Amino acid sequence: MQGNSYEERMTVHYPQCVQLYSVNTPNGIKVAACLEELVTLKGIDNFDYEPHTVDIRHGENRSEEFARFNPNQKIPVMIDPNGGSQGQAITVFESGAILLYLAERYDELLPKDFSQRVEVIKWLFWGSTAISSKMKLFGFYYKHCPHSMPYCVARYTKECNRLFQVLERQLGHRKHWITGGTVLNMYDTLP
Repeated sequence: MQGNSYEERMTVHYPQCVQLYSVNTPNGIKVAACLEELVTLKGIDNFDYEPHTVDIRHGENRSEEFARFNPNQKIPVMIDPNGGSQGQAITVFESGAILLYLAERYDELLPKDFSQRVEVIKWLFWGSTAISSKMKLFGFYYKHCPHSMPYCVARYTKECNRLFQVLERQLGHRKHWITGGTVLNMYDTLP
């Protein structure tokens, strides 16, 4: 269990585990979800990670100490203590880069077939650059901006709706995933 102070929350207790420095945001959650999936796929004996909560509301990510992990001073940041080809630690920041790193490093969650692999990477980048950035801007202008900016709210509302339409088209044909797998009729398996 993590303590309340920054020092307590940043203390590494399991140095051989992947270290995740993050918080409960969309980008932080998608990396944590990927790590949880790897724990399930690889088993606790072959893979585990240690989470560290970074309080971004109080600027902990803006500290010089945190800047050593990520010069951009954003979450999430992940450190794989043995990720390098010589067994050295590798630090990765940006959620999309972390997801791609984890899939490559642990040989999971990314198809072997080149065409399918490109399809997954294409949608990974779409999610990181389109969905994440536009939703974040919409949320800021709609809810957190200290003064009214109707043009920005309207612009990002329109853009988010457009992105939802892209997603709806991709999820058409009764698929329940963006890419990969085979199209299944889920009703065929019901009694």
